[in-house]
Amino acid sequence: MSPLGKLWSCPKCGRKLVGRNMWHACNGATVAGFLRRGDAAARALYRRFEHMIAACGPYHVSPAKTRIAFQARVRFGGVSAIRPGELVISFALPRPRSSRRFLDVKEIVPGWWAHRLRVTRLGDLDDELQGWLRESYRLMGMQERLRKGSQRKARSRRTDREARAG
Repeated sequence: MSPLGKLWSCPKCGRKLVGRNMWHACNGATVAGFLRRGDAAARALYRRFEHMIAACGPYHVSPAKTRIAFQARVRFGGVSAIRPGELVISFALPRPRSSRRFLDVKEIVPGWWAHRLRVTRLGDLDDELQGWLRESYRLMGMQERLRKGSQRKARSRRTDREARAG
């Protein structure tokens, strides 16, 4: 089995999803179409950002009309805007991080914090960002945060049973 686990592919558009027949829009969006909105500098930023995503592990690119998402088992990061000379990128973490670099940090659903930042030069795509992306990939994209929570709950149930039996 793939390190990403068994993902379902839509027979119409090929999009990868965690479960069979999950809702999604089958559209003709492509990475190339999205990148046409930027200039050569923005496209270079995108290529470097995707290279950073690739350094985290196996992934899928999921283009839409309004963004490009990067997905391990689930979507964990992406590019929400491309303009001449800049990208707006985002990634998710299970808790908020603080940095002057962030445009904003918002809790989308409980335990899913979106961190958004503007990238205007290759130097913005640095080791600090790579660390955040690796954490996002592992905890959110590969859903490790769920397994850790499940392990904690199982330990707690065992401890409760042992206390009652003891």
